[in-house]
Amino acid sequence: MGDMSVWAAWAAALTSMATLVVTTVVGERRDRRRWARDALTDAFVAFLEASWRHSDLLREQTGPGARPPDGAAAAYDEMRSQLTRLRLLASGRTLTVCAELLRCQKEVAQAPTGVARQNALAQASKARRAVVTTAKREMGLPPGVSS
Repeated sequence: MGDMSVWAAWAAALTSMATLVVTTVVGERRDRRRWARDALTDAFVAFLEASWRHSDLLREQTGPGARPPDGAAAAYDEMRSQLTRLRLLASGRTLTVCAELLRCQKEVAQAPTGVARQNALAQASKARRAVVTTAKREMGLPPGVSS
């Protein structure tokens, strides 16, 4: 009877240790995935907000030779910074779409005011929608409606 209780105690201890190890490993993986998803979401949101801010500021710029509005360069720089974060977190397809939006925003800044600027803004808007669609796919979210 004494031998059985010793073996039962050992079996219980090993089972308890195995459960602890499995729970710890699974918990750490889940936490790491949650952190990566949160960081990816934050980077997408900051990237898109900077894109909107950049477009809005340059949409308001009028007249040939007018100085770029305050904040336009900072918004573009923020997009570049967030693209760097996205390079660490997102897939190659997503990075391609984000880099295209950054390129479009540069074209907005370089386009003269008037029709050329409006066309560049339309291209940036189209690229922004592509980023939203790709970001949702990257994060496993339903496509939904994006504007």
